[in-house]
Amino acid sequence: MTLPAFIWPGLLVFGFVLLGIAMYVYQIWQKRQARQFVHLPTLALLKQAKAGTRRFRQGPALVYLLASLFALVAFARPTAKLLAPDNLSGIVFAIETGRSMEAWDIEPTRMKATQAAAAELISTIPKSIKIGLATFSGGGVMNVPLTNDHDRVLEAINSLGTGGGFDFSYGLLTSLKALPEDLPEDGVPGAIVLFSHGHDRSGNNPVAIAEAAAERGIPIHTIGVGTHGNNFGEDILKVVAEISGGKYYPIFSAQDLEEAHKDLGKIIRLRPRTTEVAALPALLAAGLLTLSMVLASLNRRVF
Repeated sequence: MTLPAFIWPGLLVFGFVLLGIAMYVYQIWQKRQARQFVHLPTLALLKQAKAGTRRFRQGPALVYLLASLFALVAFARPTAKLLAPDNLSGIVFAIETGRSMEAWDIEPTRMKATQAAAAELISTIPKSIKIGLATFSGGGVMNVPLTNDHDRVLEAINSLGTGGGFDFSYGLLTSLKALPEDLPEDGVPGAIVLFSHGHDRSGNNPVAIAEAAAERGIPIHTIGVGTHGNNFGEDILKVVAEISGGKYYPIFSAQDLEEAHKDLGKIIRLRPRTTEVAALPALLAAGLLTLSMVLASLNRRVF
């Protein structure tokens, strides 16, 4: 358990000192109030006035004191660790568009299933996080640079066609170029989500690319789009994910693909972050101040 933190702790200490002085002055003022006398014809009326005064006299002051304490806490700007969207510079979706994505081993086709899963995953990503789209077959292309316009990326994904060869390493290289070289403050450079059937004839070294991504703090989550015995190699995709700090998801059906995007959404979206929470004590202070005024009004009506 961590102790509460404040952006302006000095103000909190200074405020408590002033509040203590105010309480001391209030006590002295109470003791020095001029005594007033009133003629009451019966002892019953005296008892009633005395009982009413004890019941309400200190109530408004105590509530006002509590309101002042919460106000001081708010002015000191308290912070707490809350779950918030990760400060990613961006997430690049790298999607294979070679002829192999026309295969029907995943219904309705590998490409259609990939488009549906990518769209669903994008819907789980906060708008504050930039996303981009890279495609690859015999080479890599950055279709949509990193942007907060998620609808633009969705439109590009839905309009993808197929054709050409297959070299998934080009998708990784293109995605890495789109992400920042340096680690940003309080965050990570980004992440890559790769959809591929797991073959590469480019001569590039996918392991070396994954190691370079790991050094930059960029996890690569690989999704194997295919089924065993149907031009599908998942071993290298597992290695790339493991080395880079990402996860591999074997996809053998559209239902499995749906489960993968749910899991990926949890990985990418949230992490603890220090956030200012001054609004809560300020709201409590306002409510208690209102209550103290109500009690003071009632106090004036009591004998």
